Amino acid sequence: MASKKFDDLNEEMLKEYLKINPDIATGMGIHVPYDWQLPNGGFKKLEDTRNLLTFWHTKVKELESSEELSLEQKISIKNLKYAIDFHEFSLVDYPHWKMNPNAIDMPGALFFIMLTRDYAPFDQRVSAINSRLMRLPKYLKEYESRFQDAKPVKEWTRMAITSTEQFPGFLKFIEEAARGKVHESLMEDLTKSVRAAEAAVKEHLDWLNKLPDKPGIKFAMGKRKFSKLMKMRGFGLTPEAILGLGEKYLKEFKEERERVAERIAPGKGIEGATEIVRSHCGKTFEDALKMTEDEMNNAKKFIVDHNLATIDHGAKLMIVETPSFMARLLPYAALFMPAMFDKVQEGAYIVTRPKDPKDLGSHLNHAAIVNTAVHEAYPGHFHQGVASNKKHWMLQIAGGADADIVGVATETVEGWAHYCEQMMINHGFEATNEAAFEMLNGAIWRACRIVADVKLAQGEATIQEMADWIVKETGMAQGATEDEVRRYSQTPGQALSYMIGRHLILDLRKDMENKLGSRFDEKRFHDLVAGYGYLPFPLMKEAVTSELGI
Repeated sequence: MASKKFDDLNEEMLKEYLKINPDIATGMGIHVPYDWQLPNGGFKKLEDTRNLLTFWHTKVKELESSEELSLEQKISIKNLKYAIDFHEFSLVDYPHWKMNPNAIDMPGALFFIMLTRDYAPFDQRVSAINSRLMRLPKYLKEYESRFQDAKPVKEWTRMAITSTEQFPGFLKFIEEAARGKVHESLMEDLTKSVRAAEAAVKEHLDWLNKLPDKPGIKFAMGKRKFSKLMKMRGFGLTPEAILGLGEKYLKEFKEERERVAERIAPGKGIEGATEIVRSHCGKTFEDALKMTEDEMNNAKKFIVDHNLATIDHGAKLMIVETPSFMARLLPYAALFMPAMFDKVQEGAYIVTRPKDPKDLGSHLNHAAIVNTAVHEAYPGHFHQGVASNKKHWMLQIAGGADADIVGVATETVEGWAHYCEQMMINHGFEATNEAAFEMLNGAIWRACRIVADVKLAQGEATIQEMADWIVKETGMAQGATEDEVRRYSQTPGQALSYMIGRHLILDLRKDMENKLGSRFDEKRFHDLVAGYGYLPFPLMKEAVTSELGI
């Protein structure tokens, strides 16, 4: 039985948490009054969050000893402890907050969400964007204060410069998107705010451009800290074992791809098969966007027809081009998850335009689009996000950590999406040799990510060395690969989550099949893994096994 006192306490604490983190409120779909605010850009936000989480945990533990709690409530206490531990790791052990001088991505992502999600009248959303734009100059100065006595990572500073250089173009896009659609006085205010924001961004860019002249620190956390991080993640695998799995999967997937390539282009090898697969693409980027939408809908219908998972038909997913200021960090595709508290579950599936139109077939050929649509939309990220949002919000408190915190629970999110790619082919969705070839290309890439992630985090390789190696192993474009690897360096433990998460989910499924025998229900398993998808893997496993009565 659920405890009302427990839920009441958490609701009270949530309000305090969102006062400190109004950006997270927008992501969760709690808009008033938070959409009009920005968090403190300096260390204060992080320190205040840490203090609140610690106080919060003390209070829920007190209630645990006196109240009868439900399964979700018991797991939420453990999830809160995960959030505290990872917050502390990111403040002290690996102080990401004073290593990465990129202040633009967070407010930029907020503006993108507020423009694309139809959660409120457009006037109201523009009013909130205007309010946040007015606060942007102050936020940028607070963010700069993090680095008064700190040495940011030079590689990350260069990435921040690139994002910041492109941001004024996005500000102009916001202004043009509102023109003629909001009342005159609001438009005048927005124009003034955009001009002030442009000036603040220019001043911030001048500050950024001076940073590379100063001594920087290395992004690698080293073997000891990375080992601690992996132990905290609860995989039951050492860094050495994780690296071994990456190398094992890389070998197996490459061998399987050779067999598939022979079926596509007999006697012509990987290059011959690649040429054929990449030739099956649209003529323009806009064709690729339309093809992405079609395949997303095809996958959704297939899931229903084959009874593979419970689909929420009221949810909406838009296919849009990646904003230019994000494109450097997201060279292929990504998903903005639906917000938990929004009445309509709405997400944005962003697709990045290739730098060179001639590269359209490299990651936007038909087979690649099919595989990515499964991963990002159905039954991958978007479906999982919608399903997880039906659970109590406390089950997202660890996985919903902000960009300053080393990620936790990405193994259940990325692992699920990667698991779905093979699962859908196994059931016959687009089960062609070309689709299998691209799925294997993706699997090889994810295996490479394990190797790159571990070696970068432990200081055993440079960004350039890993980028060159991945190009050699996968045949991916050099420029996009370099951007990818730079992102890996910023998020230690995230890139390995795809393949390791898939590995853990497959092991969990095998264990459930062995224990349940004929009583194993694939749809039920999928619904539970998706529904508890924002939990760290150990807690997701605990919830799933409890629900299945094991």
